[in-house]
Amino acid sequence: MSEDTIKLVITRKGLDECISAKAKGIQLSLKWVSAGDRAYIPSPDQATLQNELQRVEFGEYQDIGIGQVQAVAKFSGELEYPIRELGFWLESGTLLGIISSPDTTLNYKTKNGHCIQPVTLDLSNLPSDSVTVVVGMENFNILIDEEFAQMAKAQVDTMHRQILQEFRILDLEKHHSSN
Repeated sequence: MSEDTIKLVITRKGLDECISAKAKGIQLSLKWVSAGDRAYIPSPDQATLQNELQRVEFGEYQDIGIGQVQAVAKFSGELEYPIRELGFWLESGTLLGIISSPDTTLNYKTKNGHCIQPVTLDLSNLPSDSVTVVVGMENFNILIDEEFAQMAKAQVDTMHRQILQEFRILDLEKHHSSN
């Protein structure tokens, strides 16, 4: 089971903060991702993870529409642990939501290594435009959008045509030198 099939559980306190912000016409900032090693069914009444081991800023995010965002976080350092719970924190320090599931490992953080954790967050149950994601200092540029993919394809196609042209020139030179 991957994090794509495990649902984000929005906390009551997080929802209340979003409703209050929407009423005031402000937008809250989703700033941190935390990881822990416990696997369980999250509760909307949670205020913390069951065993938070690390908390980092988002490395990248992309709004993919219909209340969903794709985000990436990088966990580094000397700790080693299975990632079985993820927490998503507002800039105010409120836990907005949790991803976890019994008997499920989402990823693994190796000792003195890096773990890149991608997630898709369904925020459609929150008031519209009440939350935005804040990216920290490290930007991964992992979430490549369609324009970059099209540019890369165009460049590869151009290089392919150049190679074919070079082969034709070599054939012509070979044919010309044999006459």
